[in-house]
Amino acid sequence: MSKPAARILWVEDNIGDILLIKEAFEQAGFSHHLNVVNDGADAMDFLFRRGRYTHVRRPDLIILDLNLPKKSGREVIQDIKADPSLVGIPIVVLTTSNSDQHVLEGCDPKRCLYLVKPLSFQALVDLAKQIQSFWLSLTGTKQ
Repeated sequence: MSKPAARILWVEDNIGDILLIKEAFEQAGFSHHLNVVNDGADAMDFLFRRGRYTHVRRPDLIILDLNLPKKSGREVIQDIKADPSLVGIPIVVLTTSNSDQHVLEGCDPKRCLYLVKPLSFQALVDLAKQIQSFWLSLTGTKQ
């Protein structure tokens, strides 16, 4: 069975991280369609298909930094958990600290993953593989 291409919304404000994760996903062989927004307010507009995002499809997976401008990742998670049409979208929190895991309380633990951004590129490729395994486990697809 072929690997499904995940529609990913990645919410990240650091351009360096964006470029590195894109490269890491390619190295990991993760089949995906990646949309990137740079702040929490744009994330919510994307998810609700408002403004310039009226034409987009909802993502299959959200990768979310916690420290964002305009609306924090914590606030985005709260909004997602409060909306029945969004609550089923799996979330990967990708942040620099290991101390914020509590932000996923109340989320389905099978659909939420908390990962700390690694320091080396190879570790980032490994992290991309972890995200791919998480996604494939949700879709029931064998690697």
